[in-house]
Amino acid sequence: MQSLLLIISFLLHIAALYAIYRLYQQVQSFKKEDTTEVMELFETYLLEIKEENNRLQEELNSSSSSNNTSWKSHAVSEDKMNHDPVPQKEVSQEPQDTIDTPIIDEKVHDVMETSLEAKILQLHHQGMSIMEIAQQLNRGKTEVELFIKMYKKNKGNA
Repeated sequence: MQSLLLIISFLLHIAALYAIYRLYQQVQSFKKEDTTEVMELFETYLLEIKEENNRLQEELNSSSSSNNTSWKSHAVSEDKMNHDPVPQKEVSQEPQDTIDTPIIDEKVHDVMETSLEAKILQLHHQGMSIMEIAQQLNRGKTEVELFIKMYKKNKGNA
């Protein structure tokens, strides 16, 4: 009788160890999936940012060529202004005795500021779109999207 209970105990221990091992494998696969998912997310955002930067660079190049012509016309008008027959005032070479010292404000004001992530999430919970949040906070659309997606992902895991 005692040997039968011992055999049953060993079988139950083996089954429990096997179940623990399978659960451990599942947890490891979830971790790998999460890291690959985050890496893919970062890669897509990086590509979007690169595309946006290239587009911005093209816009700057096209606007800089138009600015070069305006700078040339501005330089010509500036040369004409420098040749005016109006006499210039002579600057005295005497040293000045006064020293300007800035006035230091004695009062210190402590200001508590919310973090960028908190501002983004607050505006998102108020129902603002990602573009509106990005424009209001002077941040990139992809940066705002990234904060919101990471928040949702962390909220889902918690």
